[in-house]
Amino acid sequence: MMPFATNQLTALLNEARSTNTSALVLLHNGQPLVNEILDGQGDRAIETMSLTKAIVSLLVGRALTLGLLPSTDVAVSKFYPEWRQGQKRDITLRHLMTHTSGLQNTPDAGTEIYPSPDFVQLALSAELEHAPGSVFSYNNKAVNLILGLLEQATGRKADEFAREELFTPLGIQDWGWDHDTAGNPHGMSGLRLRPLDLARLGELARNDGAFEQTVLIDPAWMRLSTQPATKLTESIGLLWWTLPTWTHYEITPEHVQAVQEAGGTDEQVRALAETVGTFSTQGSLVARMNVTGLVPPALPKGTKWVAVRTGPLVGFRHDGSLGQHLVVNREARLVAVRLVDWRHPHAQADETRFTAFVNRILEL
Repeated sequence: MMPFATNQLTALLNEARSTNTSALVLLHNGQPLVNEILDGQGDRAIETMSLTKAIVSLLVGRALTLGLLPSTDVAVSKFYPEWRQGQKRDITLRHLMTHTSGLQNTPDAGTEIYPSPDFVQLALSAELEHAPGSVFSYNNKAVNLILGLLEQATGRKADEFAREELFTPLGIQDWGWDHDTAGNPHGMSGLRLRPLDLARLGELARNDGAFEQTVLIDPAWMRLSTQPATKLTESIGLLWWTLPTWTHYEITPEHVQAVQEAGGTDEQVRALAETVGTFSTQGSLVARMNVTGLVPPALPKGTKWVAVRTGPLVGFRHDGSLGQHLVVNREARLVAVRLVDWRHPHAQADETRFTAFVNRILEL
């Protein structure tokens, strides 16, 4: 008996086609319900963008399970002695994985990170903007450093460690990983996987780190890594985003005042004031922001400009640029993957509909 109604799956496929999706995969209890290539280009490895970070989390879990890392609370300075001075000595792997390291960060990776020949050294040389653990700020630069730390801990480049410890055991053979000029695999993005293989990695996470009869990742750590991991925000675990039953976003006049008092420009204050309201999805909020011209990364750093309220957690997820999604609904025993190839002629046309896909999965 089908666990989901045919009309539900049909609606999901229609939604995928209407939003320029290249590939859609749904696994239920590890078995494919949907495995469709929708752009006519055939099954192939597709750039996963920031979904790469979720796989980095699995690699950290594997290293911990093998005893190659003591814990996520290990100081980065254990592997990079140059950080044993000043406040950087307090930065831990957990800080890097929860975007709370305090390292200077430019939101646009193309401005600072991609031009750099050595992503790891760029992160090591970054100044501190905030005390470690005091501010949440999405930080691609810090995530790149995790792969350098993994190399120090395991003696292998992170992509080689992934091949030997995760991909080969799961039967994943067709994949690629971008490197910087110095030979470091990217941590923030750059991993290419076939859609079904990405779903298998999601199933590994849903199954608490076990594949068939083999435990690849300690189940206790797998559970811990997908729960809220910092007091600064309930929405993030260890490089995973949590998956609540519902999420509401609210911008109030108090947020506008806070941005103004923090030194926001007249244009930023105007845009935020025109965005004031309550939004039931991230997509509806982003759509309104596109109208008002609000650009959150440009607001004064550390300023709270939106309140986020959520329902009970049912799983975890990650997303990425272009509308990449990996959604793991533990309660429904469901793993969903939606990928858009960056070469798709309309790849960036529907980025504002990111959460339309997530909401569809929660409705199944």
